[in-house]
Amino acid sequence: MQLWRWFQPISFQIIWLACVLGGNQWLFIAAILLLIHFVLTPSLSSDLKTIPLVILGYAIDMLFTQVGLFVFNAWPLWLLVLWVAFVLNFGHSLSFLRHLKFLWLVTIGAVGGSYAYWISWQLGAVAWPFDPLLTTSIIAATWALLLPLLVKGDLFFRRLGHG
Repeated sequence: MQLWRWFQPISFQIIWLACVLGGNQWLFIAAILLLIHFVLTPSLSSDLKTIPLVILGYAIDMLFTQVGLFVFNAWPLWLLVLWVAFVLNFGHSLSFLRHLKFLWLVTIGAVGGSYAYWISWQLGAVAWPFDPLLTTSIIAATWALLLPLLVKGDLFFRRLGHG
């Protein structure tokens, strides 16, 4: 269990870096770490129940792509893998978010979400054809709503089938 407490959050950071810096070419790194996650996790069945949240997050990013807010050089399969890794955090290293009040989740979502996407843009993982302030504002507003939904959704899906 001690190994898990370190592996899970560190592996997510490596997955994030591999996906953002290497895109589809470094997908194998993320895939290997996700496979290890699924072997080591103490809650495999609960982790698998959260897949609808992955679909939600990826769909939002693809909607932003379709409306031209995000532009990728190639179809970002890496982004789907990154969403899998990110959603898994809610049942593990980000489970503390369950105990925060809604306003804190809104704030963390707006700031953290826009910052993560801004860094991804700065590192060249995605192009922003519109003004960065506009794009960041749209991302912040989206994540202000999305993070609380992800936190509550994770708890909901993990409790499915538990009575």
